[in-house]
Amino acid sequence: MPLSLTEESYLSVSLSQRPPCRPDGRDQLQFRPIDAAVGILPTTNGSARIRLDDGGECIVGVKAEVIAVSRSDDVHVEVDCDIVGLLPSSPLQNLLCSTLETAIKNSLPSRLLRITTKYRYKIFVDGIILDHVSHPLTLFSMTTYLALLDTRLPRLAPDSIGGNDNDKDEIGIPQFSSDWADSDRLCMSWSPPLVQLAIIVGKNVFVDATGEEAEVSDGGLLTVWHDGRVVGLRVVKTRDSSKQVFSINSISNAVEVLASASRDIEKALKAIRTS
Repeated sequence: MPLSLTEESYLSVSLSQRPPCRPDGRDQLQFRPIDAAVGILPTTNGSARIRLDDGGECIVGVKAEVIAVSRSDDVHVEVDCDIVGLLPSSPLQNLLCSTLETAIKNSLPSRLLRITTKYRYKIFVDGIILDHVSHPLTLFSMTTYLALLDTRLPRLAPDSIGGNDNDKDEIGIPQFSSDWADSDRLCMSWSPPLVQLAIIVGKNVFVDATGEEAEVSDGGLLTVWHDGRVVGLRVVKTRDSSKQVFSINSISNAVEVLASASRDIEKALKAIRTS
C-alpha cells in the first residue's frame, strides 16, 4: 500500500537524520533474518531457497548442460528469473537477469567448465521470485549465490578414459560417473559474485531496505562484490522520482557500506551451505 504524504514525510525525516532511525529499529548495515536452505530441487545440479521475514521468497536451480566447444573460449552462462505478478521481459526482470549473468560470466574461469577439448558445460541459472515487498535484487543474488555453492558437476566415468588424464581429450561424447558423491563442486576454487543494492536517503546509506524505505529514498546504488572487493557499481532508480546523479562522497560512502555488508553476507551464506 502506498504511503500517505504524512507517512512519507515522517519516514523521510527519520531516515535522513544523523543518526538515522529505521522503522524496525535496525542499523544501517543490518539485514533482516532469513530462512535459507540448499539442495531442495533433486533434478538440478544445485539449488537453494531463501525466505525473508517480510514474505519475500526466491527459489533458484542450477543445471549444467554438455555442449560442443565453439571457437570462442567464452564462459557459457544463462540466467533467467520469473517474478510472480510481473510480465516476462519487464524492466525489473531484465535488470535482475542481466546483472547476475554479466557478473557470473566476468568472474567464472572458463577452465572450470571444460570437460574435454571438444566439450564443456553450459550453466543455466533459473530462478523464481514468489513474492517480494522490497526490491528483489539482493534476494535473487543471495539465492543464486547459495545455489551455485551447492552446484556439483559429475566426473567422467573411469571406463570412458584410459589410464592417462590426457586420454580424456581423445574421447568422443563424454560419459559420466553415476556416483554423485564423487562429483566436483563448481565452487571448489571459485567464489560466485554477490550483487547488493543499497538505498541513499540524504547523506545516509541503508542495506536491505524495506519497500517503504525505498519509497522515500533518493535512489539506489548497485555493487558487484567478488574476490574480496567491489568490482562494479551502478546507480539504480528505486522509485519514479529517484535521483540519477549522486555526489562523489555519497557514492564513496555507499560503496564502503556495501563492501562491508557483502563481506558479512558472503561469510554467512558459506556457513549455511556447510551447516
